[in-house]
Amino acid sequence: MIRVNTLLAFVLFSVHIVSGQENESLPLRKPAPSDARPVNTLSFDLSASALNQLHADKGQKPPLKISRIVVNKDTLKVQHAHVRGNTSAYFRRKCFNIKTSKKSSFYNHADTFSLSKFYAISMNMDANYIRNKISFAILKLIGVHTPTNCYSELSINSASEGLYLVFYPPDEYAMKKLHATFVIRRGYKESIDKVYTAKGVNRSDARELEQKFRSLYATSTLNKRGEELYQRLSSVLDLNSYFSWLAFNHLFQNGDYSDEVYFMWNPEKAKFEIIPWDFDDILKDRPHEGLDQRGKSNANKLIFSFEGELDKAIASDPYLYKKYLEVYDALLDTLTASKLRDVLTDVYDDIYPYYVQDDVISQSQFDRYGKTDLTKLEADLNSIYQYISIRAIELRKNVKAGIQ
Repeated sequence: MIRVNTLLAFVLFSVHIVSGQENESLPLRKPAPSDARPVNTLSFDLSASALNQLHADKGQKPPLKISRIVVNKDTLKVQHAHVRGNTSAYFRRKCFNIKTSKKSSFYNHADTFSLSKFYAISMNMDANYIRNKISFAILKLIGVHTPTNCYSELSINSASEGLYLVFYPPDEYAMKKLHATFVIRRGYKESIDKVYTAKGVNRSDARELEQKFRSLYATSTLNKRGEELYQRLSSVLDLNSYFSWLAFNHLFQNGDYSDEVYFMWNPEKAKFEIIPWDFDDILKDRPHEGLDQRGKSNANKLIFSFEGELDKAIASDPYLYKKYLEVYDALLDTLTASKLRDVLTDVYDDIYPYYVQDDVISQSQFDRYGKTDLTKLEADLNSIYQYISIRAIELRKNVKAGIQ
């Protein structure tokens, strides 16, 4: 078992001792041929020198000259193809941003969907390639917007590059599927990393919406207390979705989330809603940033990272924190052991057809956690099931105590 799973097993053992509870094993059964899930494939060609450069470059984003791509046997013209991502660019298996001349169909266990622009994410920081999939499924279950996605094999020059996650870019998803008019990707320390504006939104309107976003972190807002603070924040932000995401990050111990979220303006609600993404850092013993800012007064608060000023305000204001715990309680009501089991077995069924292809899964040797296989995958899913279901039982006591 890889190092992360070893840590998880140790923590799980400790929780068993404290709680005296142990759940049944996760029922993972190899799908019968008649139950096999659809398999997606992407493929394109590069010159030998371009492919060598793509594999060898560390932290660089070499230009890609791709005229055509085959998506599930449909040959499509490529309008643009770029290497994307920062940390992922240091690995052999790169991530891509691709736009084709027309839409192509992709398959997941729930439905078929069509995209002309998509990210192909290599998941080289995602242990056993399941953490993003699990997170998106659970966030969707609790009512948080999650972009459409599916697994796919990628091949270059007829040789497998391994397993990828095809992903609807969050800004495109917000505007085309959710009818948002304005989207902000939040950066570090509440900065604005990127802004996306829909057609028909003029500069004046865009500036006004940007100021609404900034008002969430303004001293004039965060100096408010109690119900007044809650009302001020909720006039700009859908706090239910934000609280749900914050609670998920605590339950699943997301080590890096403050800058992995998009704020989309919903003109019907006249509020920002969130679209989170990038969950390869869940199940960590501590966040990358924000632990030192917790302080004694917030030491026992059920928020994983205190990197952001808004999150610190939620923890430190009794009225706001109670509202947050009420949403956390609803999350725990929704995410029963049975629902968690369904999510994990669905992910297993989705990913299984790729794990039994040696040429696909052998590419994992180039990723952060090294070579994986079906045994490691199944052990990881079982550990996650045991750990989260027992952690939820323990946390519910603290959540209920905080609400009373």
